[in-house]
Amino acid sequence: MKKLIAVFAAVVSISAVLVTGRAVAHHSFAMFDLSQHMLVEGRITDWHFNNPHSWLYIEAPDENGEMQQWGFEGAARVHATRQGVNGNTFRKGELVRVIMSPIRDGRRAGAMCFVVKEDQSIAQPNDGICNAPQIIDRWESNGWLESASHLDIHPASTE
Repeated sequence: MKKLIAVFAAVVSISAVLVTGRAVAHHSFAMFDLSQHMLVEGRITDWHFNNPHSWLYIEAPDENGEMQQWGFEGAARVHATRQGVNGNTFRKGELVRVIMSPIRDGRRAGAMCFVVKEDQSIAQPNDGICNAPQIIDRWESNGWLESASHLDIHPASTE
């Protein structure tokens, strides 16, 4: 009986370590370049208000003017809802300006900080890598929200 209890305890301990390791790895933002923010302007093709992360997809021109699909990771539903974002926040065909931290490997993707909608309202579907109110203030005070163009890059630091 003692041997059975010891085996059970070992299995439970190993399982707990494996699950914890996977959860920590899942929440890493290492794949994003958090030192910069990039503005991408385009039309929404899809809005997935899902768990564990929401995703916003837009079609926007690349450096050569050819239309490309971009994907932006956002917060989980519960976190996004606390920030005023819901399943109806974005609609297909809407023109948006996404301010995000780009993915390091060069794909057309990133982690959303905030989104300027067609009506000039600002949505904050970010997932903990961006202090959106502070970054929005910085973009406004520097005039970047008015003057920045598609694919412009600015430093993410607020210092």
